[in-house]
Amino acid sequence: MFHHHLLLFFLYLNMNHCFCYKILCFLPYPGKSHYDVFAPVLDELANRGHKLTVVSFFPLQKRHPNRRDVSLVGLAPLNVEVINIDSFDYSYMGFARYLEHIPVVTKLAESNLKLCEKLLDSDVFIEFLNAEGDYDLILVEHFNSDCMLGLIHNYDLPSIGLSSSALLPFSYHRVGAPDNPAYVPGMTLPFTDQMTFLQRVENTLILLFYNIWYEIVIRWEEQKLLERKFGRTLPPIEDVAKNTSVVLVNTHHVLNGVRVFPPSIIEVGGIHLHKRIIKPLTPVLQKIVDKAKHGFILFSFGSLIKGHTLPANRLKAILTVFAGIQQIVIWKWEDNVLRDLPRNVYQMNWLPQYDLLNHPKCVGFITHAGLLSLTESIMAGVPVLAIPILGDQFGNAAHAAQAGLAEVIALRDINEIVFGNALKKIVSDEMQIKASRLSQMYKDNIISPMDTAIYYIEKTARYKGLKMSSQERWLNRFQLASLDVLAFLTMTSAIFVASVYYLCRK
Repeated sequence: MFHHHLLLFFLYLNMNHCFCYKILCFLPYPGKSHYDVFAPVLDELANRGHKLTVVSFFPLQKRHPNRRDVSLVGLAPLNVEVINIDSFDYSYMGFARYLEHIPVVTKLAESNLKLCEKLLDSDVFIEFLNAEGDYDLILVEHFNSDCMLGLIHNYDLPSIGLSSSALLPFSYHRVGAPDNPAYVPGMTLPFTDQMTFLQRVENTLILLFYNIWYEIVIRWEEQKLLERKFGRTLPPIEDVAKNTSVVLVNTHHVLNGVRVFPPSIIEVGGIHLHKRIIKPLTPVLQKIVDKAKHGFILFSFGSLIKGHTLPANRLKAILTVFAGIQQIVIWKWEDNVLRDLPRNVYQMNWLPQYDLLNHPKCVGFITHAGLLSLTESIMAGVPVLAIPILGDQFGNAAHAAQAGLAEVIALRDINEIVFGNALKKIVSDEMQIKASRLSQMYKDNIISPMDTAIYYIEKTARYKGLKMSSQERWLNRFQLASLDVLAFLTMTSAIFVASVYYLCRK
């Protein structure tokens, strides 16, 4: 009996060894919030015995035996607290008010293009350009740069895409997912799937703009950079992207709305909170929270935006409203604390956001509607007052409002009346009940986001790639609309009618 158990034990060890894979991970974007989404996935893979090589701007401080970090630190500044809010306080009206984000997005993508060139020319990339290392699978972030897809082709390995945000406009087609602008809103617009006629017009134009702009300004230029570096002609980067086995997307239909996806798109919203422990508050914060007889409101614009750059007139309106409420306000404020603050307002340059949101006395969250912040809100069941500033925050806020989690106001619309009314709504009993119910729905999954992600990563490695994307990705828009078929039928019908007419005349 002892020998039988010993044999089973060695078989178990051998099976575990066989099912461990060597994984190369490219996370080349210098934004901390992007990295934070999938950092727990990397930890879980390493803890399960897989061997990881991680190329990023955020190497581990404490070494893991199953992980090798290749640091990109120094190749670009980290995107932490770099956005000034006052530069977004426009007074545009109508159609133009939603176009102001375009310069920001295009500038961001162009900076990634420069980063692509730096990465390819850096010493740390020599081994990957030479396709050194024996790997089974590549994980790579899909954002507004496809620079790393050239390295996927170089290794000739299956790949999995990682998207820390909702799918970008140019990401749908590469997996064959419908992007019909009649009901699929652009992530940078404050729309949901329920759009008016004029909103559908705007949505269509924005979709066309981003797809054409990205193809010409980014993808073509990255293609040139990669071919110059490799010294040979490469297949179109877009075709490499279309062969991606799976894309793990940081969304959930309860918060981000319903989409029609092929099996290759796997939603793993909330994955960054895997096994996240709610820690006790610091003595200073605990003392503040203890005073909150009517609960407290958390106020933070996240890690990218400088919260203290609020325009003076908006700041004055907000402080006036705060002075008249019963709740305490705990506010992330990176600069020196303001003078003459209302007695119920406390400003600090850093806050443990997740721990505060999960405190039973937290009754509201004022946020820029970043996806990670909204995810933490819905997980904690805390209603949101969203003030979107840039990028996907407009779409995130619109969907959170549609779900019943949030009230949304534009930065330019902030005054005492608008801000005060929105704040009253989110602390109301009705919103508290809605947020609690949404939280339960969001967390009620057949299997956890982490187990889902690990399953598809291991499955892709095990079968050396998966084919789960729709054939739609290989058809152009004329073919998808069957315009070529319509043109053929029109032409043949015209020829037939003309022939019959000619024969009858004869």
